[in-house]
Amino acid sequence: MLALLGVFSWYFLVTKKKPKDETPKQEPLTVSQYSDSFNSSMKKLLSSYYAVTTDFVNWDSSSISKHAIDLKANLQSLDLNEIKKDSIIHQTALTFIESSKGEVEGMIAGVDLSQKRRALNNLSDNMYNLMRTIRYDRGKIYLQECPMAFNDIEPGVWLSNTDSIQNPYLGLHHPKYKAGMLECGATKDTLNFTTR
Repeated sequence: MLALLGVFSWYFLVTKKKPKDETPKQEPLTVSQYSDSFNSSMKKLLSSYYAVTTDFVNWDSSSISKHAIDLKANLQSLDLNEIKKDSIIHQTALTFIESSKGEVEGMIAGVDLSQKRRALNNLSDNMYNLMRTIRYDRGKIYLQECPMAFNDIEPGVWLSNTDSIQNPYLGLHHPKYKAGMLECGATKDTLNFTTR
């Protein structure tokens, strides 16, 4: 009887679950090579760009124009002072910024969504190359591609801050596919220059 009680006590103690430590583990801080001012201007630029892509997903032409105006303002107010010390990076970045401004102008002036989407494709390519050139390090940026963005045969690209696909070329209200192709596409590349 004592032996049975001893085995039972041992079994109870061994199988009893230890309480989990409920204290959340603190993530290591990320370190940026750039100042807060530089990062803030880039964050505003990306936020306005992502707003435009969301408008394309929703087929909302008036919001596209409104957010494209914000995007243009954020391109014009970028704080590039600290990348001037590397003249090659600075000049390359300026080239992509100027090209981006032209595409945003085309997006604002575009009469129909197909014109605006062509501008989005070129803008996205310029923005990707800009972020890659400056090695933006405050978050991941995903380059995503729809293989049938134009005429069901030509690809189109866009940037996203998430790896899930929300296709701005086919979107929610496509005349042929409706919302059926919203998740059509794949991530082609991920920019991740964050350091810990």
